[in-house]
Amino acid sequence: LKPFWLKLPRGGKGCSGSNSVGGRSHFATMSDDWCTIESDPGVFTQLCEEIGVKGVQFEEIYDLEPGAFMTYDASRIYGLVFLFKWQQEEDTRQTIEADDNGIFFAQQVIQNACATQAILSILMNAGDKLELGPHLKEFKEFTAALDPQMKGLAVSNSEPIRKAHNSFRQQSSFEIVQERASKGDDAFHFIGYICHEGKVYELDGLKNGPILIGHAPPGDCAWAEKAREEVKRRIESYAQKAAAGGEEGESGELRFQLMAVVNNKCLEVEKKVERERYLRQRANISLVSRGEDVELADEIDDDDAPGDIPTFEELSIKEVAELQGIVAKCTAAIAELDLQVQVEKKKRQKWEKENALRRSDLVPLALCAMRHLAAKGLLMPALEKGKTEHLKRVEAKKAVSQ
Repeated sequence: LKPFWLKLPRGGKGCSGSNSVGGRSHFATMSDDWCTIESDPGVFTQLCEEIGVKGVQFEEIYDLEPGAFMTYDASRIYGLVFLFKWQQEEDTRQTIEADDNGIFFAQQVIQNACATQAILSILMNAGDKLELGPHLKEFKEFTAALDPQMKGLAVSNSEPIRKAHNSFRQQSSFEIVQERASKGDDAFHFIGYICHEGKVYELDGLKNGPILIGHAPPGDCAWAEKAREEVKRRIESYAQKAAAGGEEGESGELRFQLMAVVNNKCLEVEKKVERERYLRQRANISLVSRGEDVELADEIDDDDAPGDIPTFEELSIKEVAELQGIVAKCTAAIAELDLQVQVEKKKRQKWEKENALRRSDLVPLALCAMRHLAAKGLLMPALEKGKTEHLKRVEAKKAVSQ
């Protein structure tokens, strides 16, 4: 475990609602209305945007060692989404009353919705820090007086939420019929972690209510570090069980994923660029007023400048050399930030392409390619080559696990 191995589940069976055993058969049809979706930052980011939430994105966390969140702004981490392979086990931790503690909590009443439900549990508890959009604002007001089970039922019946969720349904020209209780299926489950009023909570739709993890200690990203400790504790617990009983299979592989819900990084960096441009423009104008020959490259309305940059009066008492230093520093910062903007834009373009592929049925393309290969007598050689490459990957994976 270094610190944990990630395998993104595709099309794995979603875990059932909290009372699915012997009491939720009347939700069977409703469950069929929700598909399984891939656990991916690009999927979850676009899912939120399609529901109407603005200014958020998901970032995968690969490191669970202390300081894993030090590169993040603590005030911009709205929550953590933790994915793990679900197994029936007893949890003796006590739950609390969500309403008494001012927490939005919805129980999961249907299968396959746990990813979206974990995301919603974070978004709905972000308070005024996030722009939820008209639908989620209305939804939050409508469900305010409902108990957790009825909140969960309201989630399952929300057409905009279900439509956005199901837009990532895997497209195929063929319908593969499987038994519901197929033993070969893995059930994956998503839960959320949030900080509310100085306390860290675990929000699991299969529980009766939130679980208090503990008080968030003071310091940068302290609450996320507290949640990180809990996630790591759970992973180590599963690892010990897997090593003792082989519960995860012969290879003992563990499948987990942790994502942080953060501010839209591209928008954040663009705001920093804008701030530097306002400061550079003011410094350049101050230089012009001193008779310096300066090119005013930033044609922006100073009335919209942020309040935390020096005023013209404050700049007027600075020496010319100091003002030139400010301009040079701003120019260098803008160049560096522009590179970050390009990185974030490329990431989002990649997400858009991947999501477009997820929503495309590639079976006709594959069949057409196979037909042309067969017509040219190349199909069987291609098949044999594919088998050989697959065996090489299997052997390489075995070598790594040994």
